[in-house]
Amino acid sequence: MNKLIRSLIACGVSVLLLLPLCAGSARSESETGVLVMAHGGTSEWNKTVKKAVKAAQIPYPTRIFFGMGDTPAQQRELQDMVSELEDDGAHTIYVVPLLVSAYSEVARQWKYLLGVDVQPGFMNNPLFPIQRRSAIHFSEPLNDSSVVAEILLDRAHAISSSPPKETVLIIAHGPNDDTDNAKWGQILQNIARQMKDRGGYKNVEGATLRDDAPSAVRKQAVEKLRNQIQSADQAGTRALVVTLLLAPGGIEHKIGVELRGLNYAFNTKALLPDSRISEWIRSQVP
Repeated sequence: MNKLIRSLIACGVSVLLLLPLCAGSARSESETGVLVMAHGGTSEWNKTVKKAVKAAQIPYPTRIFFGMGDTPAQQRELQDMVSELEDDGAHTIYVVPLLVSAYSEVARQWKYLLGVDVQPGFMNNPLFPIQRRSAIHFSEPLNDSSVVAEILLDRAHAISSSPPKETVLIIAHGPNDDTDNAKWGQILQNIARQMKDRGGYKNVEGATLRDDAPSAVRKQAVEKLRNQIQSADQAGTRALVVTLLLAPGGIEHKIGVELRGLNYAFNTKALLPDSRISEWIRSQVP
């Protein structure tokens, strides 16, 4: 009997000793939350992004926000998501912006609403930042990261026949603002340099469609795109067009319409679906 009691006491002590360790582990996990933010688009576009986030296997409570953050309804939705993560115990929220460039009104608006920056992205929408108790760590978007160059290189290879005799043209959506567009241009140049060095193409260039800009600005962007392809053709190289778009269901069809009548090969596939984007998402969270 005494032996049994001693055994039970020993077990009880062991359990008590282990409880703080288990509680500490759970507490550590709950103190971190993750907020993935995406522009949003068609149902196909949103579904593709959700699959990529799920595949990232983030080990913390995670929410996905779709939208530009330029309406009261989206502001409330963002507030609810942050509050939910905080109510779950998050003291720190890691924000992963699924954008191809940091230089846009959307990126600035997200930072403003989350209290990371004081300058709103949309000056004509008087919204206040949300209320929060947690610390926000806002990661950099994809920009010119190597994962982007790797995926676009695969997209080009899929339609390539002789890289030394080909020119690759990377087409991105692009921003409205001229200053932002110049910075997008630098990002595209950096990606193009990586692709040229690794792919062996005669030339790799970047361009933006500026699809949401005023008609005169967009028209000028389209003319530049067409001139780039015509120049490649006149130089005796085959033009390969790839898109720097996050997910399918965006402006791929518009690019085809604007380039009609020209001689080129076109891979309409966006960055997603691709497991490397999920790996990148996971890499943004400790």
